[in-house]
Amino acid sequence: MVVWDEENVVHLLNRAGFGAKPNDLKKFVKKGQAFTVQFLTGVKPSKAKGPGKPTNDRAELKKLSSWWCKRMEKQNSRRLQEKMVLFWHDHFATQYSVVKNVRQMSFQNRTFRQFGMGDMRTLVHEVTRDAAMLDFLDGKTNKDNKLNENYGREVLELFVLGNFSFDGSEQNYTQDDVIAVAKATTGFQINDKDLGFFNSDRFDNDTKTAFAGKPFAATGNLGVEDGSGALLPPATNIIDIIFTHEDSLGNLTMPRYIGKKLWEYFAYPNPSAALIDEVTTDFRAGGAYVVTDILRAMFLHDEFYSAAAKSSSVKNPCEYLFSAMRGLEAKSKHTATPAALEDMGMELFEPPSVNGWNNGLLWLSSGQTLARFEVGQAVGAGRDKNLILLKPSKIIPKGATTEVEVVDEILKRLGIAAKTPALTRQALIDYFEGETNFDDDTVVDTKVRGAIALALQIPEANIH
Repeated sequence: MVVWDEENVVHLLNRAGFGAKPNDLKKFVKKGQAFTVQFLTGVKPSKAKGPGKPTNDRAELKKLSSWWCKRMEKQNSRRLQEKMVLFWHDHFATQYSVVKNVRQMSFQNRTFRQFGMGDMRTLVHEVTRDAAMLDFLDGKTNKDNKLNENYGREVLELFVLGNFSFDGSEQNYTQDDVIAVAKATTGFQINDKDLGFFNSDRFDNDTKTAFAGKPFAATGNLGVEDGSGALLPPATNIIDIIFTHEDSLGNLTMPRYIGKKLWEYFAYPNPSAALIDEVTTDFRAGGAYVVTDILRAMFLHDEFYSAAAKSSSVKNPCEYLFSAMRGLEAKSKHTATPAALEDMGMELFEPPSVNGWNNGLLWLSSGQTLARFEVGQAVGAGRDKNLILLKPSKIIPKGATTEVEVVDEILKRLGIAAKTPALTRQALIDYFEGETNFDDDTVVDTKVRGAIALALQIPEANIH
């Protein structure tokens, strides 16, 4: 069992949200691990939706992006929920430049917030009929006698199964399966309110076979909904059928695929099959497939707090900026935040491809690292309420008389005190050049702000 201390609280809040606020540490250490995990995972679905007009207008998209940035940065009990909205936006990657409708992107963002921690089958169904997805992968043109395979292929390749097995030996689907899924998802259209709906007149009513020759093969008039909008029963519902897919050893594919992807997003790369089977036990139980069950199991697992899980992932731009803001108690209207995130390589509502963002070390390419340094300097400067408004006087410990106290407080607030090398810490101390009159506004406005900017540039501030 892990020792529940400030280091592990910081680790959990960095991964399961966007960093820790100063008052989070003692509070959650005192409350304990079980309480903290339940606090994060035990939230109800939210129907909160950002602004979005049915228009192809980048100015309107900026308003939606700013609204979401504010939620990611400020949410307390729902911080994990917003992190999962970002995860699903990456997983079910949809580009505004293709969709060209801000309201559709806003509705999809709400879909992830409403269903992203619940039943995985419901989430996939909602994505299947989501207007932005119907536009992005041409589902709205997929109809009887005019088949479009784009969505059917991505459901198998990226969204539910992947070409994935732990030993790398299996192909999970064939071209015939792509065609079967494409036929089973014909008939969806978009109404004048930018909502997806099923038009049975456009549905392919032919008999279809998915996963022919496999023990879980299904044949019949496979689809998703009937003419009244009700879900088809599991025997003929293509989403349920995909979820029955097994590898050659009889292991369900979807739980392993989604479990592995969640573990790699929140913990570290290349987990073992045994570990993923362990953290997806409740998720698989009774075929419930509730995403929160995986999250809870991960955050309660000792391996999540192992050395391998700490400092193994590069913070994405949202994590980098919002964790700094939380720790330093900075404020923002977030009107300039979307542009700052874009400079760092993460334009919201515009993932680079259907594969999502290239997470990991690619966040620290030369150009994006320079952009991070500029954002870190903007945080330290902190005089622009549109991007950052930071009061350095709030960072200085009460009664502090040495630069050591101030540096240690900065590192603690950034959640990196325990892992900052001694030489790096000393360099930050030396930066003050003995100027320790923290009643002097000039010292506070130059040296303290400068130390914050420098601290945000060190490697430890960019990984978690």
